[in-house]
Amino acid sequence: MTSHAPGAVPAVAEGRDELADRFASEVVLVTGFPGYRARALVDLLVEREPNAELWLLVPPPEVERSARLLAAKALGRDRLRIIPGEPCAIDLGLARQTYAELTARVDRWFALYQTTSARASRELSYRVNVGSAREVVELSRAADKLSHVAFLSSSIVFGDRGRQAEEERLAVGQTFRTAAAESLAAAESLLTRRLAEAPVSVVRTPPLLGSRRSSDEPPSTGLHRLLAQVMSAPRDVALPLPPGANRAVQALPADFVAQALYAVSELGTRGRAYHFTDPDPPALAEVLEQAAAHFGKRFEHGFDARTLGRILLKSPAFWLSQQTSWALSEWTEATPLSTRSGDRLLERAGLHAPSLLGYLSHVLQETEQLAGAGQLEERLASHPFEVVA
Repeated sequence: MTSHAPGAVPAVAEGRDELADRFASEVVLVTGFPGYRARALVDLLVEREPNAELWLLVPPPEVERSARLLAAKALGRDRLRIIPGEPCAIDLGLARQTYAELTARVDRWFALYQTTSARASRELSYRVNVGSAREVVELSRAADKLSHVAFLSSSIVFGDRGRQAEEERLAVGQTFRTAAAESLAAAESLLTRRLAEAPVSVVRTPPLLGSRRSSDEPPSTGLHRLLAQVMSAPRDVALPLPPGANRAVQALPADFVAQALYAVSELGTRGRAYHFTDPDPPALAEVLEQAAAHFGKRFEHGFDARTLGRILLKSPAFWLSQQTSWALSEWTEATPLSTRSGDRLLERAGLHAPSLLGYLSHVLQETEQLAGAGQLEERLASHPFEVVA
């Protein structure tokens, strides 16, 4: 696999044409906008599908923000439509006439309205994850033209399995650490049981970062919060590495996942699950060393209790806060994914999954941006879209 320069979007494989203009004259539905994963997908679709109609089902409180984000898009107004609705509500929260229009017109659906948040409540997790999967089935039953639904899932559905997870098997006797993981696995199971009615392909990935393209609204993730710990650490002492620093950091950027979703929608098989992951995931220690070099800090190699004691006196929360513990778990304990079907599909599409170290400088710049804007703290959510990435 090939690494790419920081911030760059990977080129297609030599000798292959990139996927483009495959959905001409189709109506393409996207749920999850204006979450950062759906923003990356819409950017790609606007670029690759100038002759498709993009219908974005957006929760009413997010309509104004969505309109602002879309104002600069090159796609003509007649091909870009915002539909106020709720992707996890009965009939997508739509009036009967609008819902009937979707069932009559929609050809393809990218379903990106899910939560993987470890802090989402059980009620909210099930409402978002199982509710959105239920609506995929219900619209599929009524929509004669709907040919494919690409449903974005996550490696968290394998719970505490630990060992490498195969694409073909979801139920492996796992237990779940979070309600989001349990409910997303339940959502996938619902879709599997209803495949005769819903033309779904499932895409599973490790935790996602934002787009490698510059963004005015980068997402705040647990990895950003880990890197911010390095950024804010004292300069006059070598930093201790956190527990488990030899573990791999599993991550993918949202713009690559948008490319993979697009490829699955065009080349994927109904009922199949596809895994995509970093082909060469770095150890957490490598990531933190690069962060330290970027921020002008340094790490102590080997455990030194006196060094750790000095750090804790200056900054009692360093590596020990609950927020940091969640982030370490999320980004270094993800179940490794077998990518057999995903790799074959990427090969057909002329794509390569990027490795984190190739675009880490962009993530570090985002960390500085988020810290400067005071946007690194996690906030408790009470409404569905607040937990949708």
